[in-house]
Amino acid sequence: MSLYDRILGHPLVYNHIRPRVVGGIDMSPVYDRLGADAGSSVLDVGCGTGDALNYLRAFERYVGVDVDPIAIRHARARFGLARPARFEHKRLEPDDVAALAPTHVVMAGLLHHVSDDEALALLRMLRASPRLRRVVTQDIVFLPGEWLNNVLAALDRGRFCRWQEQYERLVARGDLALIDSAIVPSSPQGGRVKYLVMTSEPRGS
Repeated sequence: MSLYDRILGHPLVYNHIRPRVVGGIDMSPVYDRLGADAGSSVLDVGCGTGDALNYLRAFERYVGVDVDPIAIRHARARFGLARPARFEHKRLEPDDVAALAPTHVVMAGLLHHVSDDEALALLRMLRASPRLRRVVTQDIVFLPGEWLNNVLAALDRGRFCRWQEQYERLVARGDLALIDSAIVPSSPQGGRVKYLVMTSEPRGS
């Protein structure tokens, strides 16, 4: 991991400085679309410092996975003992999906960190869950005429920011049915950047 990545991925930067730079971050649009309930098995891929638990109101089981050991330690310190949740420092593998059999999957700020091939492998892996009901993703996005948004997106440590239609094609190729694709501001007050939030379900569900 480069010095640039370590600095921008540090919990202090991620949780406090980044929201100020972009004008506030409200993740409610992501978790409102996820629709988890008391019977849900939630898998959070790229969970970071565990912000999902600030928004999820109900679930039966929550598992967050991330390849960043610093973020996972921070998540465990924040939430590990407070709720029935588990955080794991690892790269998600097919055996994990088979064991967890998630009903709801959230990937907040993940797809713009991986190549098309990596994204497709991940989406198809998740699609294999026999109980899968919904997948919600949130990512930075290039937008026509939005120069400030696009500059900030280009400066993000994620190196695979895409245009909206490019993200949408990934979902289709991942054997998921896109049911909603929305551009949302980073905060209700508008913020300085916008995100693409996509909601998808298994085909034929």
